[in-house]
Amino acid sequence: MFARKRTERRKAGRRTLGSPAWIRLEGSFATRPCRVIDLSPTGARLVIDGEIGKSFVLLLSLNSAGRKARVKWRRGNQVGIQFV
Repeated sequence: MFARKRTERRKAGRRTLGSPAWIRLEGSFATRPCRVIDLSPTGARLVIDGEIGKSFVLLLSLNSAGRKARVKWRRGNQVGIQFV
């Protein structure tokens, strides 16, 4: 079987991380863990357990202010996000 070649549609190149991060829902102080698979200036791909809302703040460290993000796609436990 032939594999289909994927067309790259990202505005910025991504770098592979595989590092821990945290999700904080807007208006909340509570965080939940996730893992950043890859990251670019415009978005990221995350691995999460369970469901998350359409928008949240992604913290790359617990001491950071984080970046507002919104979900662009979901496939199983992976989520593609765009920074807003």
